[in-house]
Amino acid sequence: MNEHNPVAVRINRIQQKWKSQVEGKNYKVVRFLLSNEDDLTLLNGFYKLESSIYRTIDEVLVVMLTDFENLSYFSYNLVKDWILEYEKGLKKIPDLPWKEFPLYKEKIEKASPLQPQGHLLLEMLASYQQCISDSPKKLRIGIVPRKVYSYSDFSKWLKKMAVQLPENIGILLTDYTQDNFYAKVVGTHEYTSISLTVEDQDMKGAYEELIKGGNPNDPQVKFRTCMLEMGKEAAAGYKKGVHNWGNKLLDLAQSTGDKSLWASAHLIYAGFLFRFKDEQIHSLLDKGVIICESLIKYKDEAGLGILLQIYNYKASYYSICGQHQKSWEWFIKSTQKALDNKHYLEAISNCKNAIIMAERHFMKSEMTEYLETGAFQLMYQQEDEQLKATEITFIVNYYLGYSSQVSQEKYREINERMILIFGKEWRQQAFSKVGMSPSTSVT
Repeated sequence: MNEHNPVAVRINRIQQKWKSQVEGKNYKVVRFLLSNEDDLTLLNGFYKLESSIYRTIDEVLVVMLTDFENLSYFSYNLVKDWILEYEKGLKKIPDLPWKEFPLYKEKIEKASPLQPQGHLLLEMLASYQQCISDSPKKLRIGIVPRKVYSYSDFSKWLKKMAVQLPENIGILLTDYTQDNFYAKVVGTHEYTSISLTVEDQDMKGAYEELIKGGNPNDPQVKFRTCMLEMGKEAAAGYKKGVHNWGNKLLDLAQSTGDKSLWASAHLIYAGFLFRFKDEQIHSLLDKGVIICESLIKYKDEAGLGILLQIYNYKASYYSICGQHQKSWEWFIKSTQKALDNKHYLEAISNCKNAIIMAERHFMKSEMTEYLETGAFQLMYQQEDEQLKATEITFIVNYYLGYSSQVSQEKYREINERMILIFGKEWRQQAFSKVGMSPSTSVT
């Protein structure tokens, strides 16, 4: 452990809590109960460390982020994601020890998502557990869905699975004292379980230590310190203080000769002024655009990334000021810039924001026309695995709902692909976020 790193010190506290309360106990369910949601990044750091070759606990931890959409499909999706992740690992390390991987890859390919696959999940976990070389061959599955559509149903699934888990295989959950999502999963007599409360770890204090750490004369340390102090002034509602530290930030960044840092300083300064609706916001962002364009001229990739952020900041600020048409135009500008430079994941995210703006402020025809000019196809043509990590459902849902270019055959083709990637309820999920009916007919 790096005893001088405040984050490492806090992760070590969690490790010690595990060793004192869990190690050697064979609990079927272990639940981390966070007192402060800000500590989630810290707990994720613990998961990442203990899932690696540098683990310190007496169990092999595998963390899965599979979305919980409903009771029927979760076991199937969990097996499918497990196989996909292991296959990625094999490409990096071909001699991984799970010899039965090809067998379970074939089984999930033949399995139907429309039928319960809990038995296949249990069978696969038992097989994987046998390939663990360390005695006593303990396997702990961290089930941490990115999205949970029903905590009640998810709790039912967890309880049913915990009862059936083979020896030396357990579940790990993340919960919060304020929400207590999994209260019914722990404390039951059907299997052994424990809750580990993680007291407030003061992560803001840890980050401040990190930001101010190092040589105080180092420009990077000074830059981070300016950001920190500017954030404090903004949180306190003190605009004069924000300007004071913001100008220091600009001067410091310019003095380094690093143009990308100078452009970032304009972006950061403007961002802290948002709550004040300050008249300097657009001039700061416009100056940042000029700096970024000079970087892009000389093929500096950093310039493009900052430029896209500035475009989005301008769009967001126009929205805050009630100038919705201009906001939409800047989101579209950001989308198109990303597409022109083949940054498709950023384009999808920016286009989603444009759709939300269009749907809420009566710009359906403009939005649909933009998608039909080729933007939709450029985003949609990406590989399934890439799209799975995006919010493409927003865009596809809108396109299917409003585009006159979609034939019945094309509609079915696109819908089938979305079901394959996101599940049968993909349109309902998109609708719940955007507010557009998923049942819009297509002629």
